[in-house]
Amino acid sequence: MGKIVAPSKFSEWEGLDKISEIVHKMHCIYREISKDDFGIDGEIEVVKEKDDNSGYETTGGIIKVQSKSGRSYIRQDNELSFVTAVRKEDLELWGSANYPVLFIVYHPADGLLYWKDVKFYIKTTPNIFRPPFQIRFDKSKDKFDETCYPTLCSLANVSPLPISYNQRERMFSNLLKVKRAPAVITCATTSYARFQDIRDQVDGFIPPVSLKGGQIYTLADLRDPQCVLKPFCDARTIQDIKVIDWIKNEDNARVYVFLLNQLLRSHLHKCHLQYSKDYNRYYFPRQNDSSLDFKQNWSNIRTKRSGQSRIVAKYYKYGHDMFWRHLAVQLTFLFIGEGIQGLYLQVLPKYFFTMDGQTPYDNTKVGAFTTKIKAMERNSHVLNHVLFWADILSQNSPSIELRLNNKTIMVIEKEPLIGIAPFSIISDPAIFEEPNETIQLSLFGEDEDDEYYI
Repeated sequence: MGKIVAPSKFSEWEGLDKISEIVHKMHCIYREISKDDFGIDGEIEVVKEKDDNSGYETTGGIIKVQSKSGRSYIRQDNELSFVTAVRKEDLELWGSANYPVLFIVYHPADGLLYWKDVKFYIKTTPNIFRPPFQIRFDKSKDKFDETCYPTLCSLANVSPLPISYNQRERMFSNLLKVKRAPAVITCATTSYARFQDIRDQVDGFIPPVSLKGGQIYTLADLRDPQCVLKPFCDARTIQDIKVIDWIKNEDNARVYVFLLNQLLRSHLHKCHLQYSKDYNRYYFPRQNDSSLDFKQNWSNIRTKRSGQSRIVAKYYKYGHDMFWRHLAVQLTFLFIGEGIQGLYLQVLPKYFFTMDGQTPYDNTKVGAFTTKIKAMERNSHVLNHVLFWADILSQNSPSIELRLNNKTIMVIEKEPLIGIAPFSIISDPAIFEEPNETIQLSLFGEDEDDEYYI
């Protein structure tokens, strides 16, 4: 009778093969340690492309690897995360080692590898040396694949060839193109100089308005008897202004953007977002008192995946520090190029920390928590933030539509502005593969001198 092979062995070998496969896709070397290990199973030697693009060369940069593979190492598993138990002795070894250590776990159900830079994880995780001894993986951020190559280079203190001219790359910006904007605004003379004086006399919604130089400017129609702004102007002086010529003056362009930002703010309120004036950002609020996290479904216009779920507000407790972390964003309209054709909505993903879901958290502590999470984010994560906010703004529509008096007066592209670079970042996943394209990386403005590089 032959020797018995436990079923778990196949899962273990599958995980080890997967590590080797991914490392080789990075054009690096993976070596298993054949003898009994003490907290280390193998090592990765970082290889980089030669400066003349003629091949690859070793660097001497070595990273140690501890790997786990199989269902028994996957605990508290859900669609967002899981944990793997470790020994305190291993944590102490990895933390004190004079070499970088990766902890890589193969998740059989997902068919994926997940990883942690253990020394960084130990430094940034409170109470790591208290039971239960475990490492938590975020499924959206901790995947181990060939896009991790730049991080391996950093850990091994190796400077990779930053770019390759053998490939071109599709580059996504954080700019959403305005397809249609208000072409006419209405103005009239007024005796009011402060918006608050109007606000005090009007109950409810006020359309976008700006008071400047004895004039009232608005996206609404001052001739409309139902317009709440009409009583505050001299009706005899009402006139329409064609935006295309008016915004050639910088001061007028700023007034126009000011009006558009007010229109956007009204739209964001309809998207159930709250605004922090002190921090100038919109965020998802805490929705009730019974849940410790809140999720939002969204569709990724780039990958065409729909029904994805993302945590937008969550309660955290680190020792004596207790707070809510919210996904947040700063949004503003910008002119890049000339005329309305050069108008874009800029999306700046942010985080917002509160004590109770609304009151801002201690500003002296927020920096450390923000740095911790941003240190784990890569280009793909930031891009997904931008795509997520674009989808939220669209409210499940093909584009973002801003309305006034139940009429769509502004339409914004849902997909960010894209450029094609004549080079590619090594190991970046966004390789551009259409050989006939020759467009350079710019915002495609009429003036070549106004190119905006991402």
